[in-house]
Parts: sequence; structure tokens; C-alpha cells
Amino acid sequence: MDSYLPCILTGFIFYGFGLKWCYDYAKYWVSLRPRDVSNSTKGLKFVEKCERLLSRHPIEGSLKLIATAIGLAGTITGGMQQVGTVSPKVVLATIYLFFAFSGLVDVLNFYFPHNVSEGLVKLALAQSFFIEGFLFLWGSVGNNPIVNLILAFIVWTTSVAIILELVWPELKLLRACTTLIHGGWIAHMVRVYHSVPVLPEGVALVFSWHVAAASTVTLCVVAVTRSCAPRLLMDGPPEIPIYDYCQEPDHRM
Repeated sequence: MDSYLPCILTGFIFYGFGLKWCYDYAKYWVSLRPRDVSNSTKGLKFVEKCERLLSRHPIEGSLKLIATAIGLAGTITGGMQQVGTVSPKVVLATIYLFFAFSGLVDVLNFYFPHNVSEGLVKLALAQSFFIEGFLFLWGSVGNNPIVNLILAFIVWTTSVAIILELVWPELKLLRACTTLIHGGWIAHMVRVYHSVPVLPEGVALVFSWHVAAASTVTLCVVAVTRSCAPRLLMDGPPEIPIYDYCQEPDHRM
């Protein structure tokens, strides 16, 4: 069980961030349009007060730092076996340090937004995901290259989505969905294949079910978040003036 602790902690951490980003995506697009305040219930008003309170503190950056500290502690204390010339603990600790750097950039962006822009925040997070995929693909973490290859593909997809968010904010939904797959894959398959041999067709089938589960969770979180938000005021289309050619003055006079 001790050897499973780092994978379980890491999986739950990434799954939690995936749920948060699903919620952030839904709230962001709802907040872009005017709301009907008259339909707001007491529960919704309480939620809005909590959001205003949380917006005064760097919540996401702090959560990243706390999560990486917990994951790093679980990695160091966990009984992982030595595989290859480099210990898996060193590989996982390096991954956690990159995510800690991303959390630090989040905190700096919150307190010094003029100096540390939102683009640097996305760059640090994309870099963290890229390094994770890079080390899982070429590092000595486990003995099943197929599982590691799929994890690297998931992580690199997330990294590309974060970079493209600079010009297309809608891709935050892809970032959230792939992070859910990321967390579930680590907590399940990366943990299981250390002790149970899995054939390639089995890995492909399990991955398909992980994608289906992540898509279902993403759909539920976004739908529930939008249904709980105040109703949007739908304005009618603007009136387009019609030019009256019959009454056009004669400029020849």
C-alpha cells in the first residue's frame, strides 16, 4: 500500500484541479453576459459572496503549492522500488518541483499582475505538464511503456491546450477534461500496472473508459454550474437602419 500512496495522491490532486477548471470554464462564460439579479436566490447570493471573498486571495496558486507539498511528501515517504539508474522518487520529485514553480508564478501574478502577466502563468503551467510527460516517457517510472506513453500523450495535449488558451479561451474546457483523464489514469493504471501485467488491448480498453468517464464528469460539472447561475438577460438583436434610396437628395442640383 505504501508504494501506491504517491500515485493515489497525485491522481486525486490532478482530478481536483480538473474539476476546478471545469467549474472555472462554466463560470467564466456565464459571467460575460448580464444577469437577471431579480432571479438570484439566497443560496446564489451566498455563493457570490464566497467567490468575492476567495477572489481576494491567490487560491489556485496556494492550492498548487499545498498539493505539490503533499505529493512530494508522499513520494519521499512512499516505498517505491529502485528501477534503472535514476530513482523514481527523484523523477517524481522533479515533476512536483515544476508544479510548485507554476504555483509560485500564480501567486506572483495575483500580487504583482503588472510584472507577472497571465501569459506567464499559462506558460509555467504548460511547462509543468510538458516536463511531466517528458519524464514519464523517458524516465524510469514503472515497467510498462504503453501506460507511460498514453500518460505522456494526455499530458502533452493538456500542455498544448494551455498554450493555445492565450488566443482561444474556449480550450480551457479541453484542459479541464484532459486533467480529469490525467488524474484518473495515474490513480488507476499507473498504480495498477506495477503489480498486474496488462496487455496492450487491455490498456486501450481501459483508456477508452477513462475518456468516457472524464467526458461525463466534465459535462455534469459544466451543466450543473450553469444551471445554478442566475438567468442571463437575452437582449434582442439591434435594429439595422434601412437606407431610403427613394428619398436620396439629388447632388446634381
